[in-house]
Amino acid sequence: MIDFWLLSALLILVGMLTLIWPLWRTRQQKTVDRTALNVALYEERVAELTAQREQGDITAEQQEQAQQEASRLLLEDTANADTGVRPRKRGGWWQLLVPALLLPVAVVWLYTLWGNPEGLALQRELQQTSATQSLPEYIERMERIVRVQPQNGEAWYMLGRAYMSAQQPEMAAAAFGNSLERVGERPEVLAQLAQARYFAAGNQLDAAAVEALDRALELDAQEPTALGLMGIAAFEGRDYTGAIGYWTRLLAGMPEDSEGAATIRGGIERAERRLGGDEGERPQDDPQAVIRVRLELAANLLENVSEEAVVFLFARDPQGQPMPLVARRFNPDELPADVVLGNADAMLPGVRLEPGQQVELIARLSPDGNVMQGSHEGRLATVTVGAEDAVTLRIDQALE
Repeated sequence: MIDFWLLSALLILVGMLTLIWPLWRTRQQKTVDRTALNVALYEERVAELTAQREQGDITAEQQEQAQQEASRLLLEDTANADTGVRPRKRGGWWQLLVPALLLPVAVVWLYTLWGNPEGLALQRELQQTSATQSLPEYIERMERIVRVQPQNGEAWYMLGRAYMSAQQPEMAAAAFGNSLERVGERPEVLAQLAQARYFAAGNQLDAAAVEALDRALELDAQEPTALGLMGIAAFEGRDYTGAIGYWTRLLAGMPEDSEGAATIRGGIERAERRLGGDEGERPQDDPQAVIRVRLELAANLLENVSEEAVVFLFARDPQGQPMPLVARRFNPDELPADVVLGNADAMLPGVRLEPGQQVELIARLSPDGNVMQGSHEGRLATVTVGAEDAVTLRIDQALE
């Protein structure tokens, strides 16, 4: 905040000089004018004495004495003008000096009263964010900023990205929505909003998400998040030509040796095989890269479930992105069920389960088919891929 107060001090100084300068200029001008007047009077007195001497009214000695006296008075008057010892108009300096001194006090007080000192402090705090700061601490800090500055669209966007990193896509979708309202239709915000809704809905693109992606690509034809998601949507809809087109455009803007580029190339190859009929609709799973689950729904929930309700089952990397690795959806009346999740249920091309991998397993009941509005869930923090014994996952925990 030092830069702000330095700028404020400079502005206050300019204001004070604006008040004081006219008075100082007036004083200097008065000094110059009085000195000139004294010199003019002296010269007039000398000329008068010379005329009197020529007319014989005074002697040469009297003329000399009178000129010496005039010189002495001139020197005294000039010295008094320089030292300010002169009659002053009452209140001249104080009428401007008092407001000049009160100006900085008034500025600070009014800023404290009507300004946003908390906002400045938070801005400085954000700029000084340590690279070693934990994600929960960063999220807490961004939440404070949007509380103090609710119209700060950039802060909402950064908070949404943080929620995504924390695997909270529902919260991220809300944050991106707030950002969009404040910054307008920016392609990256539209794409991130669609991605958050996709993850929150159990890897399903609803109409609003597709509309956001279309608009993002209208604004920026190479927006990477939008291209990736549209490719996924096309692939899942068996539009393999469309998926190849989106992912090829995405690949063109990625470093060739990056991990993401390798994943996209794998997706393109998979889409090409599907397009050529060389791959079945559901490829055979590696028997060692599966998750065996006994999926159950609490009896009291099963009795009161709506016809539109859907159960989402998905596994994700607890240390990675919130994107599920594999997922499947069920009607509640299909439960309980013995389920085998494998690479045939992968949500992204090129993403595969590996034997021995540790994953988080989540099952969620959504009354209206949208996992963002889920009412209950079950969760297992650590499940080993390829374990011979099935794990039991029961949906019985209410969501706030």
